[in-house]
Amino acid sequence: MIIIAKQAQLNHTPVILITRKSPSPLMKLADYVFPIPANESLLRIGAVSSLFSEIYASSLIFLSLVNSEIPQLEKKLS
Repeated sequence: MIIIAKQAQLNHTPVILITRKSPSPLMKLADYVFPIPANESLLRIGAVSSLFSEIYASSLIFLSLVNSEIPQLEKKLS
């Protein structure tokens, strides 16, 4: 993962890190860090808190990317 993050930086591509491990070596390379709760066992099946956190974080990233294109999408749909 560190090699991929370094290559992304060389390509001027933002690095987004979603992690439950803090501190992480990738944190130094990431442009954006979204920490998720580490209050659940890694072996727990259906880790609800971390699942909701991941969904929330990925939704925020998605919405921030498409936000500027919403008017264009609305025109295409109407």
